[in-house]
Amino acid sequence: MGSYWGTSHTTAMTITTTASAASAADRVIDRAIAGLHATNPAAAARLEHDLACEGREMTVTRKGEVLTFVSNLSDAEAVAALAGMRSSFAQSLYRSRGRLSAKQLAWAHYLASESQTRQSASQDPAAAPQFEALFAAFQAARDKGAKRLTLRFAGVNVKPNRAGDALWITSQSETEEGRYGLQPKYLGKVTPNGMDPRLGDDIKAVLMEASQDPLTAAIRYGKESGECSCCGRELTDPRSIERGIGPVCATKFGW
Repeated sequence: MGSYWGTSHTTAMTITTTASAASAADRVIDRAIAGLHATNPAAAARLEHDLACEGREMTVTRKGEVLTFVSNLSDAEAVAALAGMRSSFAQSLYRSRGRLSAKQLAWAHYLASESQTRQSASQDPAAAPQFEALFAAFQAARDKGAKRLTLRFAGVNVKPNRAGDALWITSQSETEEGRYGLQPKYLGKVTPNGMDPRLGDDIKAVLMEASQDPLTAAIRYGKESGECSCCGRELTDPRSIERGIGPVCATKFGW
C-alpha cells in the first residue's frame, strides 16, 4: 500500500489490480502445505510462517474485479484477526475456521491485512489527522441541522457516513448497480488519518487538495463546473457564479 497514510508505514499488504489468478506454483505450495498439515501440523505451521515472512501473493474477486495482493500473515494469524472484526462477512469466515476453502482463506488474508494496515497507521504518533478540515466542515453542517450532506470536487463526491467517522468517496462519471438501481460507483473511503488504498492516485490528489482548504476546493469546483459543490445545483445568481458557491450553502458548512 505504500505510504498513502501520509507517512511511511510497514504495511501487511500491497495491492494491485490484475486479470490473472494465482500462479500454478502458489497452488502447488498450497496443496503441499495442506498435505503436511495432515501428517505434521507443527512443520506445516513453521512452513506457513516462513512463507508469510517473505510475503505470499494471493487474489480475491470483488464485484467481478480480481485483486492481487501480498500478505505477510500466516494462515493462522489471518484467521485469528477475523475474530475482532465487526463485519458479518469476517465473522462468517471466522466461524468457518478450520474448513475454509482457498478462496475464503484468501479473503481472510485480505481483510486481516487491511485491518493491520489501518491499525498501524492509527497507532503511529507521527500520523496527524490529515482530513480534519473536511470532517470539521461536515460536522459544522450537521450542527446546523443539515442532512444528506455531500461535497463535490473534481470527479468525485464526498459524503460522510452515519457515524461521522469516515467519508465515502463515489465517482461522478461512473455508476454501478445498487439496491435501488444505478448509483454513483463507490471508490473507497477516507478516515481522519488516511485514504483507502483502492483510491487512484488522481483521486487521492483531489482529496488531499480539498483536505487542505475545503472552501477553496469547493469554489474551484463551482467555477469550473457551474454547479454548487455543496448542493449540486446550477449556479444562476451572478454573485454566486462569481464566487463559485451559493451563500446559503457556504453558511451551512461554516464558511
